[in-house]
Amino acid sequence: MITYLKVRNLAIVEEFAIEPGPGLNVLTGETGAGKSLLIDSLELLRGGRSSSEMIRAGSDKMSAEAVFHLPSRITAQLEAAGIEVESAGETVELIVRRELATNGRGRVLINGSPLSVRELSAAMDTVLDIHGQNESQNRVAGQTFRELLDEYAAHPGMLDAARATYDSWKTTADRLRELTEAQRDRTLRLDLLRYQLNEIAAAKLDPAEEESLRTERTLLANARELAEAASGAFLIVDEDENAATSQVARAAHLLQPLAREIAEVGRVADDLQDVLYRLQEIAGALGALNDSVRHDPKRLDEIEERLVTIERLKKKYGGTIEAVLEHLSRSQDEHDQLADYESNVEKLQRAEEAKFTEYRRASEALSKSRKAAAQKFERAIQSELNDVAMERTTVRVVVGSAADRDSRMLVAGEPVAFGAEGFDRVEILVAPNRGEEPKPMQRIASGGELSRIQLAIAAALFKASARAAAATLVFDEIDAGIGGRVAEVVGRKLQELATRNQVICVTHLPQIASFASTHFYVWKEDAAEHTRARIRKLEDDEARVGEIARMLGGEKIAASAVAHARELLDAARSRGTKRKAARA
Repeated sequence: MITYLKVRNLAIVEEFAIEPGPGLNVLTGETGAGKSLLIDSLELLRGGRSSSEMIRAGSDKMSAEAVFHLPSRITAQLEAAGIEVESAGETVELIVRRELATNGRGRVLINGSPLSVRELSAAMDTVLDIHGQNESQNRVAGQTFRELLDEYAAHPGMLDAARATYDSWKTTADRLRELTEAQRDRTLRLDLLRYQLNEIAAAKLDPAEEESLRTERTLLANARELAEAASGAFLIVDEDENAATSQVARAAHLLQPLAREIAEVGRVADDLQDVLYRLQEIAGALGALNDSVRHDPKRLDEIEERLVTIERLKKKYGGTIEAVLEHLSRSQDEHDQLADYESNVEKLQRAEEAKFTEYRRASEALSKSRKAAAQKFERAIQSELNDVAMERTTVRVVVGSAADRDSRMLVAGEPVAFGAEGFDRVEILVAPNRGEEPKPMQRIASGGELSRIQLAIAAALFKASARAAAATLVFDEIDAGIGGRVAEVVGRKLQELATRNQVICVTHLPQIASFASTHFYVWKEDAAEHTRARIRKLEDDEARVGEIARMLGGEKIAASAVAHARELLDAARSRGTKRKAARA
């Protein structure tokens, strides 16, 4: 339930702040005072559309904020919508805030975390249902008739199965269509793939060869200079008469006799011997290098040509030899798939047929469940209509389908439209008087009848729905077009609903206002050359009697109107007490 609601800078509302109570909350006041603006703020918190035109003149932004205290059992539903909540015993707290600036930018926060409007709508679907006076045609609480029936039927598993099998079938069907459409370009694509495969395969690339080739090319390109340098160095180190190895050897020989006698001489002699060994190793390396270097223009040309081939393939297919080889692998897979086109199409066709069969079975099971639930829903609505003085009205919940001659889904041999939620089309048909043919709700003329039918549907749904126990029900002038005895029975029905759910209702009728557990009065006043709406809770009986008397008789309140107001309040309380006793 909503425990706190604050609205700032919405139309003529400068600031509203109220604390709705459990049970039935009513908002009354003169026409145009701003009662429905409170409902508009709830619509915004429900994820409804917003516009900068809603912002109070002279203000930079508007905001709406509400605190909800909800049963902890709906935690899983909120978390599924991406909302993090902490349970405190049997309840969880949800703080919802929405802002809109004059530049069109908005912000949504739930428990301090930012969300999108779509995510807000998904989260609030669990906790807030709004029945608007402009919604009485083919929707109730923002839901289509099919959505209402699915909620009443309580078969989420069947709905999930239909959606999952539909998505699986559609993915396969789309792939089959793409493959079929690609047949026109298949030959050209195969020719291109064959050329690329042959080009890369003929090169016989090795990821390690490029570096080796570049090293060899450097040696061959500098062969003449390298041979001269290696030969000259070899002469100096080992082969010349005064070669380094000869000079070091003689020095070591001179020290040898004294090496055993004098430790310092021995150490120097050992160092000279180490130098000699190292010079001999270097001489060997220079000799080998001199022998290996050859001037081979033909081999140099071969290497240059090979490196050009490698560079060309790298530029075409990825920048590195590894990327070229990866492209080769992908191209081979695509080539094999296209070359085996007929086999692939046949496999996809079989898979698509199998998946459509799964979807059809899931949809047929869902449709069967809907038809069974429709009969129960119909009886429940009829019972509620009887309670709101519409005994002569007949209601039918019809589960049918929409013809689609291009569809492959057949129902009773006829092609029908289908989608992720199956192939059913649900309508609620109503005959206001006995003997009349039931017609779609939107074709019923009387606004008062529509209001009561909508109330009856909501009552039937929320008595059966597992989701309903957590929801706050909001009715915006659902009493339009009614009065007298009918207004009293509508008030009783709202009071009945309010024993299970928090109900918020905007009304002009004293009969309905008298049933309230919490009563708010809305008025408007002029201040600083601006009109602003104000709201206050009617705390005591005298204040409520005065407002109900005003609703009965206008601004000049007669004693008879006051007496009548007291009678209405006493009667409503008496019924409420009896209802509580019956429930106990």
